[in-house]
Amino acid sequence: MLDPVVPDADTVFVPLRDRLPDYLAIFGAGWAVLVVVGVAVALFTDASIIEGIAYVAMAGGVLMLLGGGATGGGYTSLGLGAAGAVLGSGQRHDEEYDDAEVRRGQIKKVNPRDRLRKGLRPEKNPRAFWQVIAGFAYLASALGLLAIFE
Repeated sequence: MLDPVVPDADTVFVPLRDRLPDYLAIFGAGWAVLVVVGVAVALFTDASIIEGIAYVAMAGGVLMLLGGGATGGGYTSLGLGAAGAVLGSGQRHDEEYDDAEVRRGQIKKVNPRDRLRKGLRPEKNPRAFWQVIAGFAYLASALGLLAIFE
């Protein structure tokens, strides 16, 4: 059975209805950038303006899906943990102890397998979730543009 998540005293939960206007503003700003780049692509190629915007939006959506999936799924943490385990790399900045403890000898040895275990259990990352949602929205709207106007 799963244990319920108990928030820390410092954790502040903001309801989605309060965050949604900010998310929509960022999504709209992303579309503005995609339109500018898409028009530039259309000017330098033989594609129409709608095709240029749609292709750039598809590329942006795929990049957002890949980036959000990698960070939200823990693949970046897993990769760093695996590289630390294989290469025996030095201390990372997100570990529980600092350099002074290692220098004074309080921490005798850094166990690289602990890093790998930590990489297998990624932290919650709501930014990655919304990045994937935006990637799907960019892809769907780009396909809609192509279906309607072409």
